[in-house]
Amino acid sequence: MKNSAALSVIGAGILWGLIGLFVNLLSGKGFEPLQIVTLRVTAALFLSALITWRTDARQLSIAARDGWLFFGNGVLGLVFFNWCYFNAIAGGSLAIAALLLYTAPAFVVVMSAIFFHEKLTKEKLFALIITFIGCGCITGAFSGSLSVSRKTLLYGLGSGFGYALYSIFGKPATQKYSPLTVSLWCFVFATAFTLPVSGLGTKLSLFGDWQVWGGILGIGFISCVLPNIFYMRGLQNLEAGHAAILATIEPVVASVVSFLFLGETFTLQKVLGIVLILAAVPILNRSAKQTKE
Repeated sequence: MKNSAALSVIGAGILWGLIGLFVNLLSGKGFEPLQIVTLRVTAALFLSALITWRTDARQLSIAARDGWLFFGNGVLGLVFFNWCYFNAIAGGSLAIAALLLYTAPAFVVVMSAIFFHEKLTKEKLFALIITFIGCGCITGAFSGSLSVSRKTLLYGLGSGFGYALYSIFGKPATQKYSPLTVSLWCFVFATAFTLPVSGLGTKLSLFGDWQVWGGILGIGFISCVLPNIFYMRGLQNLEAGHAAILATIEPVVASVVSFLFLGETFTLQKVLGIVLILAAVPILNRSAKQTKE
């Protein structure tokens, strides 16, 4: 069960790693960061509602008293994380934004220890350290040639904190509901919050382009609905901190995608970063087995 849950989270990280392709496409067509967030969660809402209805319509409902979980998961987590992340990219470089985003596991491990009483083991701390170093190698943030403004720094750290809240609110939700239900209501709250303020009405002319619809489908289904379901399924049987670090395979995939499709160079430093991040996975699995025993 633990192995299956770990594979689900890793699968989510892989699919999230493809998001750069679709963000690059949509921003190139003229959409702003908040509008891309809105397109992502709105498309995900309709797609996940269709999947849930076709799978088991009983999973469409939740108890009103649990609404705060989905508000936290969808708005404080998903929307805030995406908005901060896209603004960090716009205000600086993708390398710095990605590195700051992956401060999320540190936030998750600390908050999980506080709220869920998850044990903060030496293995987790070591995995956090090598994961952080690996992300730095992949993004090139340790080369000494990058600089960041205070605004970009705050957006980047905000994206990491929002990403952490996504796990913190998602964990208790998955103890009560199926991954499909959790994902669906996460998107309901996210869409209700972003759609009225997105300004998408000013970009209606862009929707006549079939490439825009391809980008929307990609960012909504491939890089949102599927990974959300996989991640929530993994959270059912994994500690939130464990899942958050496993999901950092995302920058590995993002680096490969950048090299193959976006023309970025693939240096020895990036290879080292990939090795370090992948090395954290067996360390975490060993920690999980020891905790279970």
